[in-house]
Amino acid sequence: MPSVRFLIGLVTVIVVCVVAAVLWVRSDNAATSAAPPAVVNCLGGSEKSELMADADVVRILRDRYQLEVNFRPLGSYDQVQLSSDDLKARQLDCLWPSSASAQSVFEAQHPGAFPDYRAENLLQSPEVVYAGPRGTEALIKRGLVQQRDNRYYLVNMKSLLLDHVLKRQTWDGIGAADLRGPITVASTDAAKSNSGFVLAQLQLSIVATDDVFQAPNLAQARKALPTMRALYDAQGLQARSSDSGFREWLTQGGEFKSPLYAGYENQLIQLVAQGGVNTESVLKNVRLLYPDPTIYSDHPLLALNSTAVRLIEALKDPEIQAIAWQTYGFRSALQVGANDVADFPDLALAEQIRTTPAPAADVTLALLNCIKDANTCK
Repeated sequence: MPSVRFLIGLVTVIVVCVVAAVLWVRSDNAATSAAPPAVVNCLGGSEKSELMADADVVRILRDRYQLEVNFRPLGSYDQVQLSSDDLKARQLDCLWPSSASAQSVFEAQHPGAFPDYRAENLLQSPEVVYAGPRGTEALIKRGLVQQRDNRYYLVNMKSLLLDHVLKRQTWDGIGAADLRGPITVASTDAAKSNSGFVLAQLQLSIVATDDVFQAPNLAQARKALPTMRALYDAQGLQARSSDSGFREWLTQGGEFKSPLYAGYENQLIQLVAQGGVNTESVLKNVRLLYPDPTIYSDHPLLALNSTAVRLIEALKDPEIQAIAWQTYGFRSALQVGANDVADFPDLALAEQIRTTPAPAADVTLALLNCIKDANTCK
């Protein structure tokens, strides 16, 4: 049996080791917490402004990942077409556009410019068409919209565009009660805002191909550009940003302002989740139409350096991903099954959505140039 003196000595050594370990951990944590967070300067789509300003998101990024994000809104294609010199002069660490196509444009125009470059899609939201009860009912009678399980699907967008918009059909001409004016699909300005441009990409796939599930090649797209320009011109004056455009549509009368308005699914979810409106009134006057198929608006974060790569990993945090869905309506691009539409029982959200791919970079740029300058559409 060991002596009493030996046992006392052993216990003393153990206690000293434990105390030393605790003090070391505390001093390490104190040093870590005392270190200022790394600041990440990022340009991103306006629809993510509130998410990045969310107090809980800011806290998680600061306390768990020692990051502070200086987020400034800018249109997706304006971001990715900044020159490499301009990006470096502005000391930007990342871009966060609202489109995988914008990512492909960036990568085509900046090969090798940023050695630590990395991109990953973190969030997504399908492009939808907002409507009201009168317009929706008229489109159902024309066979352009179907109702399935209390959800609405725009099943013949090609006829809507070619036979109704371009032929200047009117709402009262198709029997829509109390609606007047030509049938158009309004959106934000596709030359400046991604939600409007995603609509244009979807329209291009519909107009330029016989198979809407196949993205058009450049030759097909060029033949369809005059039609795309005509659809763009039919919209008239459009809002400049996704966030303000949707709120303007709602506050200025919904379907009485524009019977059809294209935007992101998350915009309605965010409005209801945050309780900033009379939900009963909104649900009474707004219908969510899912184009069948539609295009997902992806949200890839483009990290230009190693600090921004840390932000990619931080934004994968399960709590941040949950906030993005439950408060701001963004579907996760990372976690299968993370977005339960039952979280919003009052909204007729589609659980599964048929989609078509966005066009490649060369087609995307041809379409964008056509929208910005009619002379390039010929």
